[in-house]
Parts: sequence; structure tokens; C-alpha cells
Amino acid sequence: MSDVSSTSSTYTGMSGAGGGNMIRLTGMSTGLDVDGIVKKMMAAEQVKVDKVKQQQQTIKWKQEAYQGIIKDVKDLQSSFFDVTSSSKNILSSSNFTPYSVSGVGTSAVDTSVATFTPGIGAKTGTYKIHVDQVATGSGLTNNISAAGSPALLTTKLTDINASLTGNISLVLNANDAANNITVTLNNTGDATLGDLINAINNQGSGSVKASYSELTGGFSLNTSKTGTNTSLTIKSGTTNAISSILGTYTADSEIQNGKNADVTITPPGGGAVQVTSKTSNSFIIDGMNYNLSSTGDAQVSVGMDTQKVFDKIKSFIDKYNTVVDEIQTKLTEKKDYSYSPLTDAQKSQMKDSDVTAWEAKAKAGILRNDNNLQTMLTNLTQAFTTAVSNTGLSIGRYGGNTIGLDTSTDYDKPGHIDITDETALKNAIATNGDQVLKLFTNASTSTDTDTAYKENGIFTRISDIFQKNVGYTNTTLNNAILTSYANKQDDYSTTGGSGTGTLPDQIYQQQILITNMTKTLNDHQEKYYQQYSQLETMMNNLNTQQAQLSSMLGS
Repeated sequence: MSDVSSTSSTYTGMSGAGGGNMIRLTGMSTGLDVDGIVKKMMAAEQVKVDKVKQQQQTIKWKQEAYQGIIKDVKDLQSSFFDVTSSSKNILSSSNFTPYSVSGVGTSAVDTSVATFTPGIGAKTGTYKIHVDQVATGSGLTNNISAAGSPALLTTKLTDINASLTGNISLVLNANDAANNITVTLNNTGDATLGDLINAINNQGSGSVKASYSELTGGFSLNTSKTGTNTSLTIKSGTTNAISSILGTYTADSEIQNGKNADVTITPPGGGAVQVTSKTSNSFIIDGMNYNLSSTGDAQVSVGMDTQKVFDKIKSFIDKYNTVVDEIQTKLTEKKDYSYSPLTDAQKSQMKDSDVTAWEAKAKAGILRNDNNLQTMLTNLTQAFTTAVSNTGLSIGRYGGNTIGLDTSTDYDKPGHIDITDETALKNAIATNGDQVLKLFTNASTSTDTDTAYKENGIFTRISDIFQKNVGYTNTTLNNAILTSYANKQDDYSTTGGSGTGTLPDQIYQQQILITNMTKTLNDHQEKYYQQYSQLETMMNNLNTQQAQLSSMLGS
């Protein structure tokens, strides 16, 4: 690496020997090296400017280091705390269900009848279900044309019912809606059945759905909510305008109610049990989530699969450790004060590879003992080591209730989490699945801060810490501690003195100082050149006078 300790700083605005773009013809009469003289006169001021530029560069490197850590934390968030995807949300209970589901014998699972999703508390073994009736919503289906008439959907409503005139105004009252649903269709003679269906679906807030089957010629109007307590009533409207579609149903008449699901379930090791009270086609009984699709029979075999849950926990811990180890390295990295940011003059005399190597050493220790990062790392470690209330499980190497996780014994990695006993963790997943789920994902409802922290699961605490420091998952601009310190400029004043001390504020302050110092340097340089220009003029005049005098004397 090049030795830059003796390399002088050069102001880039100088000309001639000093560099720069301006061409100056100086010293023609005096014989003086004006550029060299001005350069030496400006050297002290250039050193001051270079020093401020170096300070600014150090702040920029610190900002880059912060942004790198923020990016890595955001990547961890996106992989494990994305609430829009259960597979990417470590807090989802589905990631802690240690089961596998398969067909019985050589039979595949008939998902057209029902799907089975085991949750915490489900049993292993064979589940059978017979579906006599799926839950339905309240509504009607009328045959308004011959089957197989694909053009009807776009046929004008006036062709369906010759008496149809004016606007269609239909008020539907579904008991699962907050208010009556008023559907209005401005019929100028061009409205079609498809327009009416779209008006109902778009204006009904999802509570009532209309559809038409080209295959059967049937028009359907149904509530989204299912069950025997669901009803749909046509409260008022242009009855004669839609009579051909609604058939014999008139204003204020109640359409048929919905129906409950009627199923018979045979759980592992038990007898058949009839279930008739489910108003929805999706329900949970004894840890098993049933989702009904149609009448018929289906069965599955549920086995134990602790490896799936173990792998999910391990994948989180591995990526978590990568992040906390990076932070720990930055906090303890030593600063070599013999390496400072290079000046422009120093860079101009070095190879690119040498500049890169020099700056790598200059950046070392840039975040040493950083308070924000140290606080976050301490909080993350405490999230693991503080016991979670009412779980009966703990983190540590010793004790009958440990699950095989502990902080690292490596002095250089105090925030690192080790899986010390894989067997203990898998046994806890298999035999105490509900406690493991609570240990990691419990979300307290307490309004007391201390109580809530103790009741929150480990991963819930970590999620809160990340949100506090870098913001919510999949967000970039926010007021979180690290993000705002690294990226938010609070001060745009002409003096730069009214900000909150964020890194952008500091960079801005240094830039104002650099601009002012550079202006002063330019002014001084121009003053010196003007003075030497005057000297040149005086010397030129003197030379001219001497020449004239010599000519008069005939010499």
C-alpha cells in the first residue's frame, strides 16, 4: 500500500503548478513562480478544508454502516415477521404444529369434500368425516331462461322483462351486514343482467353476492355469511322492474334462510360423532381445522413431524445469529487512527486497489461502542433470557424444563443463540406444543408494560424490538430509532444548527462548513493573484521605462 503520510494536500481550484481548469500566465515580468507561491500560501487553509471533508466522509461511512445493518434487519423481518404470509411469519401458530397429513393407505385425501389442517392439540391417527350438508347462506336461485343461453348475461333487461322502465332501486337486508344494502342501477334502456349483477356485487360490500350460470340459466342471490341464523330480505324496490328475475318474490318478503353444516366426524381412537351446529364450513374441533367443500366422505392420516417445527425455529435462529453477530462485530471492532479518509490529492497519487485497501482499514471501528446498536443488542439478548410467564419452559443449559436453547458461551458473541440440545427441543415440540407456541409467540393483552413484556413470547419481543429500531416489516421510511438516525434529515436551515443530530443533519452541517471555507479559500486565492498581477503590471511598466531611458541615452 502506498505511503500517503507525506503527501501534501492540493487545492483543486489552483492553476498552473497548483492544478485546476483556469489558465493563468504569471511571472512573465518578475520571473517569480506565482502559482507555486500562491499554492504554498494557501496550503494551510487547504488543510483545514481537507480536515472537514475527512470528518464528513467519516460520518458518511457511519451512515453506510448503519444502512447496511438496517437492511439486514429488514431482510430478517421480511423472512420471519411478514404477517401477510403464514410461512414467512414465525409468530403464526401454523409454524408450530408438528404434524404431517396424508391419505389413508393408498387413498389420496379427497379435498373436494373437505380439507384437514391439524393445529396445536390435534391427535395423531386417522380422521374420518361424512358431510351430509355444507353450510349455506340465505338466498334464491331462479331459472330465468333456457339452459345453455350464453348471450343472456349481455341481453338488455328490457328484453327480459318488457315492463322494465326507469331506474332499478333494490334494498337488500342481510342480517350479517351493518346496514341495509341499497343497490341502484340507472337503466336508460341499455342495462343488462350483467350490469345488475355487477351493481349488486360492487355495492353490497361483500355481504350479498349475485351470479348467473350460463349453463343452467339460473340467477342466484345469496348472503356471504352462512348458517341457519342467516336471512336475506328484499325490503323495498322497483318490484315490477325485477319481477322476472326474482320470480314470485315480492318486496318485504323473506327469502329462504341459510343452513348449518351437518357432518359426522370420527376422530382417532374414538367413535363417530354427529355435528350439526356449525354455521360455517370452516371450524376447529380439538385442534383439528376442518374446511368443508361439498357433501361426501373424506379421511386422512395425521402423523407426528417435529422436524418441521424444529427446522423453522432453527432457520430463524441461524439468520438471527448472523445479524446479531454482525452488530457485535461492529460494536467491538477496533479503530486504527493511523488510517484516516484520504484527501483528493492523496487519492490522485495512489492506485485504485490501494485506495480501496486503505479505506477498508479507515472504515474499521466506525461503529465501535455505538449507543443505539448496543441498546438494541442488549434488548435482543434480554428477550431470550427473560422468562416468559406461565409457560413452564425456559431457556438455558440446565434444568428439567429447559428446551435446549441458550445464549452462547463465546465471550465475543454474547448475543448469539445456540441450540444446545436438539433432542430436548424436539421433545418439547412433540409433548408440550402449546407451551412451546406460547413461549415463542404469545402476545400479552395486559396494559401494564412490565406485565406485558413478561407475558410476551420471545419472538414477539424480538418483533417489537425490530419495529422500535427499524420500523414495521416491509416499510422503509419511518421514525424508528436506527432508521431515523441514519436517514432522516431534520434540519435544512442555512446554518445547519437546528436539527436533532441525525447523521444526515451532521453531513449537512459539514457541507455548509465546507462550502463556506471553500468560498473563503477562493476569495483569498483570488486576492493573492490580483496582488501579484498588480506587481507584474508595475514591473512591466518599470521595464518599459528603463528601456525608454536606455534608448534616450543611446545605450
